[in-house]
Amino acid sequence: MDFALFMERYGYKLLLAIGALVVLAIFGTFVAAILAMIKVYGLYIGGIILAGAAFYAFTVSRRSSQAYADAMSKYFYDPKQGRKP
Repeated sequence: MDFALFMERYGYKLLLAIGALVVLAIFGTFVAAILAMIKVYGLYIGGIILAGAAFYAFTVSRRSSQAYADAMSKYFYDPKQGRKP
């Protein structure tokens, strides 16, 4: 079996396996961090810290990121883009 036939037969399966490993590694790191926080601080205190971090991520950092994007758009956005002269 040559390489082209091998890739035709098993290429997508290998690509799917590598992609699944990457996704599992990302989610696994997140879950391991949550479990480590709960182990160090206990269930209730770790839960409060996680809830506070989630609240901050979905409210405060989102607003500050939007304000930064609005400020940068004043300098880098061309209102004439796409229009004919």
